[in-house]
Amino acid sequence: MTRPTILPPQEHPAPPPPAVQETVAALPGGPAWLEELESTVLGLRDRWGLRLGRPFQGGSCSWVAPVATASGRRAVLKVAYPHREGRGEARALRFWGGDGAVRLYESAEDGFAMLMEACEPGGRMSEAEGSPEELLAAGAHTLSGLWKHDPGGSLGMEFLADVTVEWAAATRGYMEYHRPGFDPYLVEAGAALLETLPATSERAAVVHGDANPGNILEAGGGQWLAIDPKPMVGDPAYDLWPLVMQVEPPLDHSDPHRVLRHRFGLASGILGEPEERLVAWAFARAVESSLDLVNRGAREEAESEMAEAEVLADLAGV
Repeated sequence: MTRPTILPPQEHPAPPPPAVQETVAALPGGPAWLEELESTVLGLRDRWGLRLGRPFQGGSCSWVAPVATASGRRAVLKVAYPHREGRGEARALRFWGGDGAVRLYESAEDGFAMLMEACEPGGRMSEAEGSPEELLAAGAHTLSGLWKHDPGGSLGMEFLADVTVEWAAATRGYMEYHRPGFDPYLVEAGAALLETLPATSERAAVVHGDANPGNILEAGGGQWLAIDPKPMVGDPAYDLWPLVMQVEPPLDHSDPHRVLRHRFGLASGILGEPEERLVAWAFARAVESSLDLVNRGAREEAESEMAEAEVLADLAGV
């Protein structure tokens, strides 16, 4: 992997990628955040003694770039548009302390600017070679690192149970308002699980919240580290769904039920979480995601997500 370019000290930061600019510009306060971004980055550069690199491409609402510290250590600087899902990112990285996620070195008072470990070689799991089972196993081991510490409270992050109750209400509301033609029994079953699953968990962890293969990076020596969490405190079984479904699309197989049974069984053995809870959370999250996509006007993606939810419903015995 080619090392990113570190700019000469006098250079000003490059703007974020066009897709980030477009997304943030449409958000409340987004234009002001974009206008102030250069001065924000320069202030952090001076505060933490950094040399800036050119920002990475990709992402949706943050400026992220490789940097070098005064001692020559390679790191990554992230400045995020303030939003609810990212509010606990710095707290979570600090809590995990490098177990399963990149290590946090510094953070701003509001938590939306962070100096963190540069994960090298840094290739994304979504682009890695290997069978789906090998990648799933590696991702599950990464999640187990995140979950191994008992948070003992909220740590200033949201509780999963509070968030999923909101999602259940939104799911029902979107179903009633948009009338997308989905099976109302399955939608209600998914919404009900969003309300009831958190209360039946036997343990709590700081969950990643968005553990898809694009958010897991190769760290060398067979190790992987998570980035870009949307953390909450609650049932760890919540976390697995995007990893299981995105290491390879299960509906591309002639028998997706068999493929998914094998994947959930494999992950359950690594994580020590009951297979039925992993499946139930996956079904509930697929239903919620599908209705959220309907509300955002992404009908084709919503139908694809609901097709996955139907298979997961069969596995969950819904």
